[in-house]
Amino acid sequence: MSSSRTDTLVEVVMPQMGVSVAEGTITEWRKQPGDWIEADETIADVTTDKVDVEIPSPASGRVAELLVPPDETVSVGTPIATIDSAARAGEAHPDESSSNGQARDAAPTEDGSTATTAASEAGSAEASPAPTRSSGETGEADRSGFYSPVVRRIADEHGVDLDQVEGTGIGGRVRKKDVLAAAAGDGHQKTLHTESPYRPDEPKKAEPEPQPATAAPVAGPGDRREPMSTMRQAIARHMVESRHTAAHCTTIVEVDFSSVAAARARFKEDMAQRGVPLTYLAFVAMATVETLGEFPILNASVEGDELVYHDDINLGIAVALDEGLIVPVIDKAQRLSLEGMAAAIADVAERARSKKLEPDEVHGGTFTITNPGQFGAVLATPIINQPQVGILDLEAIVKRPVVTDGDAIAVRPMSFLPMSWDHRALDGATAARFLARVKERLESWEAK
Repeated sequence: MSSSRTDTLVEVVMPQMGVSVAEGTITEWRKQPGDWIEADETIADVTTDKVDVEIPSPASGRVAELLVPPDETVSVGTPIATIDSAARAGEAHPDESSSNGQARDAAPTEDGSTATTAASEAGSAEASPAPTRSSGETGEADRSGFYSPVVRRIADEHGVDLDQVEGTGIGGRVRKKDVLAAAAGDGHQKTLHTESPYRPDEPKKAEPEPQPATAAPVAGPGDRREPMSTMRQAIARHMVESRHTAAHCTTIVEVDFSSVAAARARFKEDMAQRGVPLTYLAFVAMATVETLGEFPILNASVEGDELVYHDDINLGIAVALDEGLIVPVIDKAQRLSLEGMAAAIADVAERARSKKLEPDEVHGGTFTITNPGQFGAVLATPIINQPQVGILDLEAIVKRPVVTDGDAIAVRPMSFLPMSWDHRALDGATAARFLARVKERLESWEAK
């Protein structure tokens, strides 16, 4: 980049996306070098742990360089791209030149005539521009003769003739991956000096490494491999860390939801008219929050040899997505009424599925509830959401025969409530008493 253009370059940096977010991962670049972008137009998609965020451009101009490749994680404040703010829409970019760096386009003079560049006046065949490719069918600008500095550098390093590379970018522009494919011999020409008799030796076949007895099965002809998504990788790391950190135990109680079903039938229509869906999960969340006030050890976290008791109950609600799982947090849940709890659950679930959560809304939880019962599951042993010490599981509410107090058999809406808890922080008796109190609250809801 010449010094005359340095002052016009505007950096795009990884922004601060919440007080608890220290880094982000580029998932996709919406623009490529040479593309025009307006101020506040999205230039990249970034994921932070489990939340996807769109990064806007700080200025209008032409994208000069992308500094961070996709799938790379960088800290907040790291420059990720540069924008040439001096460029104007419709103008050729100064770097839009043939691979030897000579300018291809004629420059307009003051009297409106066209003056050719020094390279054109010289009439050198080597300085002649590469033929452009038409892109009239798509209406996109022809970018087939533009090579970004990154593309040129990679081509020089690998001895790739860019004129022989077919671009897959907008308007036929050659992208980084096209040059790397050419360097690997993937259907593109890789050139050596024609005068040289040198030909690379055939690479020696590496000796196969001995496989351990527990090695994964060798992929067969019909198998396929694909990388985990950024979200899946984050979930995997978090779950393995939790299993390695907490002393997991699970205690289960069975609950008769007859009282809750009756209360829900009374309140559901009125709340629906106010735009609030009343679910069984809202009742379980209310009973859990009230009981956490009586058992503060389950609203705590373990830090080294210390227990940290939290004043507020910040309730995490696990939400299943097509690509994974996310746990938005309802702050200060102890202040909510039943209707407020139902509204908060519906709000965070809808925004989680539409990817409208803010990064800080998935941090700071003190206890979590997950709800696989909505999919028909009847029993599970959830993994604790670190650094919390407990997670409650609402399973499917199923009508089945039970023996009542009078030794009669009746059909009741029943469900299991498993809770995984950290044995470092509490013992089985405390977990059992906590669940018994949650059960008591749910089974006596009509008395409230």
